[in-house]
Amino acid sequence: MQLSQYPFSENNITGHLMQKYLIILLVLLLYQNTFAASIDLKNQTSLLSDKAAVSVLTCGKTSKYLYALFGHSAIRITDEERQIDQVYNYGTFDNDDPDFYINFINGRMKYSLSVSDYQSFLQEYIINGQSVVAQKLKLTLQEKNKLFSLLKEEIKPANKYYYYDFVRNNCATKIVDLLAKTLGPDFDHALSEINKGRGNTIRDLISKYLTADDHYMIGMNLLLGKKTDVVSARSVSLFLPDTLHKRLDHMQLRKMKFTEPAVFLFIPYQDQANAPDFIKGTLYGLSLIFLISGQLSKDKVGYLNKLITMTVFTVISLAGFFLLYLSVFSSLELVKYNLSILWCHPLYLLLAFEKLRKPAAIIFLISIFLYILCYFNAMSFPVLLPVLLLLIVILVFQIQQQKTSSLSPD
Repeated sequence: MQLSQYPFSENNITGHLMQKYLIILLVLLLYQNTFAASIDLKNQTSLLSDKAAVSVLTCGKTSKYLYALFGHSAIRITDEERQIDQVYNYGTFDNDDPDFYINFINGRMKYSLSVSDYQSFLQEYIINGQSVVAQKLKLTLQEKNKLFSLLKEEIKPANKYYYYDFVRNNCATKIVDLLAKTLGPDFDHALSEINKGRGNTIRDLISKYLTADDHYMIGMNLLLGKKTDVVSARSVSLFLPDTLHKRLDHMQLRKMKFTEPAVFLFIPYQDQANAPDFIKGTLYGLSLIFLISGQLSKDKVGYLNKLITMTVFTVISLAGFFLLYLSVFSSLELVKYNLSILWCHPLYLLLAFEKLRKPAAIIFLISIFLYILCYFNAMSFPVLLPVLLLLIVILVFQIQQQKTSSLSPD
């Protein structure tokens, strides 16, 4: 029998091996093509289509919440083909955190980037009665995908948290940073052109939003330090969502408008009825009581005057302790070197000592007038005037009372 006819001949073994190699090679090729196709599909679904749009959402202010006094900014990504309609929000925080307000006071507030569906986001602002307006950005598909990729990277648990700063690092400035990373020098140049010139002080910028809320106006200006009184460049005002909206609307990029005409997504009903100035009325009323009481006998008004004096000095002294704490321990630059300590301080407790009452009252009056000289032209001064007037009247009353007691016979 010849070797070639034997089932396990050399030729047959070689043929079987060749077949196995071909099959293995074919399987590897098929797997490689399938794997490559899956990668392409994954990359394709992670990118936006030609129908995608990127918009900056600007939400109106409301006095219902302290954090909403100046409005809000967010980024909306829409893509019908990919079925995407999401809002990326840099203003997310956990107010249920037991340390939130302590961190807030000390300037160590941890905020984060979050993402939600557009309808849920819009519904929240409809409930709160805040307007929502959209500005669609004129970006190329490549720029949209780059911005989308940056957001997807920032939303990761390791990247989404940041320390909030009211002026330098908030919901509006984070969007400016995002656009700068996306567009590069072109955006930086366009923004610098629109920001040319001098701006207002931070105190005046903030006060413009508080003209209808006396208690917020008094409280906010009480906390603001000397650094908020420095006239700075117009770019500083970008921390305000309304300002960011206006600058984007006027910006020219690549010799064309950077945004399409703004579209209101929700317009709340505006109640034009003005609430009475309860705080001003109360403070002026208390001042009037002291002025009238000075003409009456001690027996009739002595107890009432003491009660008002004790209440006013206690409240202001407690506020003064708080200002001193912020000046020393808070990392917020805006509350440093606070001239409000000239009139809002804990030293009013010295008036409880009869021998110190007159000299202390005179020194406190001088300090108040120094504060008035510093802020007489400030936008917030008319709202603070009733507080200062009440203090002046009470301190003058303290001096007169001291004189009367010293002249009375033993």
